[in-house]
Amino acid sequence: MARPTRNFTGTQIVEALVSLGAELGRTPTKIELFAKLGMHQRHFEAHFETYNDALAAAKLPPNILKCGDANRLLDDWGNLARQLGHIPRLAEYRSRGKYSVNAYRRVFDSWAGVARAFNARSGEDRKWHDVIKIIESSKVRRGGQPLVLSDIDAATNFAPPTTATYGKPINFDFLRNAPVNEAGVVYLFGCLATKLGYSVEAIQTGFPDCEAKREGKDGRLRRVRIEFEFESRNFELHKHDVSGCDVIVCWHHNWKECPLHVVELKKELEKLQKAA
Repeated sequence: MARPTRNFTGTQIVEALVSLGAELGRTPTKIELFAKLGMHQRHFEAHFETYNDALAAAKLPPNILKCGDANRLLDDWGNLARQLGHIPRLAEYRSRGKYSVNAYRRVFDSWAGVARAFNARSGEDRKWHDVIKIIESSKVRRGGQPLVLSDIDAATNFAPPTTATYGKPINFDFLRNAPVNEAGVVYLFGCLATKLGYSVEAIQTGFPDCEAKREGKDGRLRRVRIEFEFESRNFELHKHDVSGCDVIVCWHHNWKECPLHVVELKKELEKLQKAA
């Protein structure tokens, strides 16, 4: 990887992704982008919360790993440990790992849990003998006292390395700042649902995110399936099935060709504030 020499603007990062994607004929990995620009993780995080956010800005398919594919996650973790000669710290994997840290969060209970899972899976596999030795050597701290694997990295709960980020101030009753991610959209919709004419029946982790009832012009309630997205076009980027959803609830509507009904919370808030 080239040595980081300067900061980059968000536009430069997006342009580099577009160029690299055209060159490779596929979505670039984070490692490939960083190598092309000689960029450091902190330069990237100054403009984008996640790598998939940058890919969305470049209109490239998201770099998503199926959350149940633990073996691929462990293999990449082991390969990086081999390159470094020590157990990867969370910040090191963010910069040099192949997959998103979110993928590990979904599969393992903690960052230290990755090391434990690798040890359990590959302890008898000769292919990973050197990595197992790295894990074993990490169990000894100064003074010869045993080091529990949960002590390997202080960030055992996958806490992000940077402080929280905030949207623009909106100071509307129950929310002081605009959402900056999908979780904020879910919270805000929950606060506004009844004012928008929705009665929430269930929230789930699978697609679609929510089932609710909405009152029609005839006064009757009808079941609707809702998917939450920070930006409406993420629905398309995530390759969701249009036939399995009725409504997209988002903060920012930027999918002009969207075939579904869209509730853009930013505009709904503006309406409510004007009516207050």
